[in-house]
Amino acid sequence: MKKVIVFVFFFVLTFQSWAIADAANPISVNAVNVNGKFIVTDVSPIIKDGRVLVPIRTLASLGVTYQWDSKSQSAIITKGKDQIKLTANKKEAFKNNQAAQVDVPVQMTQGRILVPIRFVSENFGYKASYEKIRSILFIQDSNYKVDQENLQAEDLQAARQAAISLPVQSSFKSLSSLEKPGANKEYNYIFPRGDSSRYMYGNNVGNTVVEVKDGVAKAVWQYTVSTGLEDISSSAGKRPSYNYVEWVTDIMMFKDENGNIKAVYKDDKGQQKDLTAKAKSYIDIIQPIPNETRKQ
Repeated sequence: MKKVIVFVFFFVLTFQSWAIADAANPISVNAVNVNGKFIVTDVSPIIKDGRVLVPIRTLASLGVTYQWDSKSQSAIITKGKDQIKLTANKKEAFKNNQAAQVDVPVQMTQGRILVPIRFVSENFGYKASYEKIRSILFIQDSNYKVDQENLQAEDLQAARQAAISLPVQSSFKSLSSLEKPGANKEYNYIFPRGDSSRYMYGNNVGNTVVEVKDGVAKAVWQYTVSTGLEDISSSAGKRPSYNYVEWVTDIMMFKDENGNIKAVYKDDKGQQKDLTAKAKSYIDIIQPIPNETRKQ
């Protein structure tokens, strides 16, 4: 129990200062999810002037091709018969040789080319949305459908991975403190044992309780605490009737400072255990818990 308390205090009760986002200090995006799958990017997408920019190589997962002209500092992106041209540090763009405007021009960072995803997606028929709760960019094409079988899989690792791959929706106004720059620098997922239909997402500031039903992930409650999990200092939404506090000793998964995935869980005999695994992408934060079976 002592180990659990240490993790709870570190991840749930730690409040870190955040940087104010501006043109010189863009915000990093935690992950990119394309058609229900988290993809690996060589550099993190960023938010600049309120717009999300992604590494141009990410576009390959959308079925488009691209070329970079280093002389003119221009990116030419093609899908079928359509083509757009974006130039570094210029807000004028072109679609099929017709002039258009972008809110944020192409950026260069760490030797990589980043392009404004909203402009690209809208011109090629994709839907791009940014989820502030977890700082995740979701991109979907017109034919994308949620895989309901994965969400109901007996394999709890697969079902939970499918659950966190859904964009979290909310019918209430989220706590602004949970969405400030830097809030999602550290994060964790907490699950009730044997269940993939509910989870609690925690970041540096507070927690969001999420329920998954009929292919939709819905935030039902958010809260911050002062001195303990039940010492609520601010909240939004409706507090659930079930005991979410007990989940903390069931299964907690997070990424440590070395990039490893850590899981602290209670086994089938009620003993506290932990495991460590290597992470290759965001989805790897969900690990298989030994001898865990789905609750009926």
